[in-house]
Amino acid sequence: MQTFYAVVYFLAFCLAAPYWLVRGILNRAYLKTLRSRFIGPGRVLPKQGGRPRVWVWALSLGEVLSARELVRVLRENGCDVVVTATTLSGLAQAKSVWPTLPVLPSPLDFELSTRRFLDFVDPDALVLVETDIWPGILLELERRGVPKYLVSGRLSPRSFKNYRRISFFWGRVLRLFEAIAAQTEEDREKFVALGADPDKVGVTGNLKFDQQAAPGGPGEKEALLKESGWPDGRWLVAGSTHPGEDVMIMASFLELWPRHKDLRLLIAPRDRHKFGLTWRLVRERFPRDSARRGAPRDSDSGARVFLLDTLGELERYYGLADVALVGKSWPGPHEGGGHNPLEAAARGKAVLAGPRVSNFKWMYKALNAAGAAKTVEKAELTRTLDRLLSQPGLAAEMGRRGLEFVGAHRGAARATLKFLAGRGPGDLWSGSPLPADPARTPGEAGPAGDQPAGTAPPADK
Repeated sequence: MQTFYAVVYFLAFCLAAPYWLVRGILNRAYLKTLRSRFIGPGRVLPKQGGRPRVWVWALSLGEVLSARELVRVLRENGCDVVVTATTLSGLAQAKSVWPTLPVLPSPLDFELSTRRFLDFVDPDALVLVETDIWPGILLELERRGVPKYLVSGRLSPRSFKNYRRISFFWGRVLRLFEAIAAQTEEDREKFVALGADPDKVGVTGNLKFDQQAAPGGPGEKEALLKESGWPDGRWLVAGSTHPGEDVMIMASFLELWPRHKDLRLLIAPRDRHKFGLTWRLVRERFPRDSARRGAPRDSDSGARVFLLDTLGELERYYGLADVALVGKSWPGPHEGGGHNPLEAAARGKAVLAGPRVSNFKWMYKALNAAGAAKTVEKAELTRTLDRLLSQPGLAAEMGRRGLEFVGAHRGAARATLKFLAGRGPGDLWSGSPLPADPARTPGEAGPAGDQPAGTAPPADK
């Protein structure tokens, strides 16, 4: 198993090396992380007061944000935490969220890289958030007797299809985990179908529910506009857009403008490498009334279309929205699958997305059923927006229901640690009582509404 994987990984690395070399030349920040990725941080990280050290591995910005509440509970429960992230945006976000914790680039999955990283970090457990499963690292941890846990685990339809092609391999990899805490029952069934031990796979909900901040109050929008120098009015905020969607949304905005003269549009591309391309598209269509967050000007107060070309601010800027549009869900050159709608729903915003939301299938279905979101075809977008803008009470009611939905599903971090307790060598999770949930009063619903903690709503069928 190890030899097979090592050969495949080496070949894949060689094929991808030219791309990463060019990308590194264009972005020196990536090259600066290569030393640590190859040979570890270069120094032994001393453990804090003899406490068990938990290595929390998050792939990118989204997983880092998902892990915030989990890391907080781990630290309050007496654990020493080291965080790694794979992408540059994830690293930057992790350093911002946890300025006092060791935050490192995730190691490459070569045997030498893995061993040196583990020698320096010496974790007592690995907690992998959502995805990014690297077999070589799991095998080395297995040799060292270090327990491994996958939390808030999910498998997109695309990943599941690819993994099934070599399920004989991935089944053995998944059985290396002491426990897998899946987001939904459907995710649990997928892990088991790939070969995971059914007794080690549970359903504890989605950590993303725990990360969501409450709305900033009635003065939030005014404060954001003042900070940005942007005009008042009604706002469409298109978050995490991908190529093709920006043009579609701008075309819809132009159709709506004659009937809604106070309408503004904010576009936030998902990929920071597409900021420049999206800005050119905006300038082509709105040369005299467009502005960008990253380069404010005195004349921005007269603009109609805006680009959010900064990282880590989308959650805040959903606070401007009368209606939020969530990308990677309408047809385009991207593969589709959708992005997480919770950031917008948790701020009390009406959520619209396209029909291609398979990556968050249960979440969109549940939000739709709750009356908090709506998936619409490209041809229906303008008409649906016109209805919500013409009847603002409808959008406000969708936002209110979204707030209720998110609040009813908080608690996944605590449900996850309860599920992990007692699994694997030793018990790292219950050395002291779990802290009370400050956002929940006694007797209030757990992470899945009226269901008990440790369960989640039923999966889509």
